[in-house]
Amino acid sequence: MPEEEVFTWFSLIPQLGPWLGHNPHVAAAGLVLVVLLIFSLIARRQLAREESVYSTSKFGVTIFLELALESVLELMDKIMGPRGRKFFPLIGSLALFIFFSNILGLIPGLIPPTQNWNTTAACAIVVFLVYQFFGFKVHGIKYLKHFTGPVWYLSPLMFPIELISHFVRPLSLSMRLMGNMTGDHLVISIFLGLFPFLLPLPVMVIGLLVAVIQTLIFILLSMVYISMAVEEEEH
Repeated sequence: MPEEEVFTWFSLIPQLGPWLGHNPHVAAAGLVLVVLLIFSLIARRQLAREESVYSTSKFGVTIFLELALESVLELMDKIMGPRGRKFFPLIGSLALFIFFSNILGLIPGLIPPTQNWNTTAACAIVVFLVYQFFGFKVHGIKYLKHFTGPVWYLSPLMFPIELISHFVRPLSLSMRLMGNMTGDHLVISIFLGLFPFLLPLPVMVIGLLVAVIQTLIFILLSMVYISMAVEEEEH
């Protein structure tokens, strides 16, 4: 579906309609943030009642958020160790935002914000800046040894190679997510257009699986980059 045909109801807002018509990913990202905010408020309200989340037999917002974030936390413990828990607010927020952005493409008439490079690049650049900042914070100027290789006489060769590889990371993170979600949304749109009833359901299930996998790939690579930047050398 062409981007100009998405969010046509924004034309009802004279001031924003034309702009959002050409930038539907902005409106889609805003919609994801609103949904996450509402879910957070619902979960906070339920937890404030001092009732165990596991006491309810119904699967709701609080159960979903807890299961999702606990899974992310367990994954962080395995990859980054206990020290990695201080990065949980970043990784957990990225996981929720990217997942909900991805599945937005399963709703007819909407597009996933993550099929636009502006959105994926913003997420990747945040990860890049965070792990560079904490790399220098943990190691100081010695963090530059990550760019010089294992032995000093290889430094002139290794430094430009490592520098390029570090700057390519946000590009590869953002392009991988954008490319996969663009292809996934295109396939779903085609099937919805050809067979608007039962046949698209298996395709939408596959789309949901792709959304989960792409979220996992993004946060896994983010964990690896951060872990490599802050790891201590043992002698």
